[in-house]
Amino acid sequence: MNTNLELKELERKIFTSYFNDGMWDLYGGIVLLGFGLTMLTNLDYLIVAFIALAMVPLIIRNRVVIPRLGVVKFSPERQAKTRKSKLAAMIALTFTALLGMVFFILYSANAMPYWLENWMHDHFLTFFGGMVAVLVLAAAFLVSVKRFYLYAIAVFIAFFLASTLRSQDMEGIPITVAGGLILSWGIFILVRFLRNHPQSQEEIT
Repeated sequence: MNTNLELKELERKIFTSYFNDGMWDLYGGIVLLGFGLTMLTNLDYLIVAFIALAMVPLIIRNRVVIPRLGVVKFSPERQAKTRKSKLAAMIALTFTALLGMVFFILYSANAMPYWLENWMHDHFLTFFGGMVAVLVLAAAFLVSVKRFYLYAIAVFIAFFLASTLRSQDMEGIPITVAGGLILSWGIFILVRFLRNHPQSQEEIT
């Protein structure tokens, strides 16, 4: 019994280690930084450029992480949990996208209820930040990475502060700061990961 528990704990640690390279931190930090800078500069193309830039860490992740950690075949139980996690993430993302689409259609068609339009005008940033924070919280729970909980809190606080600063045209400042902090932490984690997991000469050649 103890052996099974120890194996499950070891498997959990190995699974979690695949999120300790900082790549997902870089992705979230870059996107959040892009949102903040877009708000500060009113240059809409910036967010598109930052989202494209954010994909780079994820694209090169396999070339950086896998050669250093190797590939582990997880137990059927862990694989089933991973599939459920991916399904839950897809459902959450789909729900968020559909909800955003509904709001966009109602707003474009001028069919949004008056009370809802006024509320969204005053609290949209808080609402949007709350949705993003919930997604990050779900990710933190599914992959058991504790720092993601802190990121969720930071995201919500940043968008809440942005909502309060909206009337002063400074709403981009807290979001930019939050994005910069997460990006900096991601760089720190990546550097530490590369130092602790050097690639062997055999793997390089």
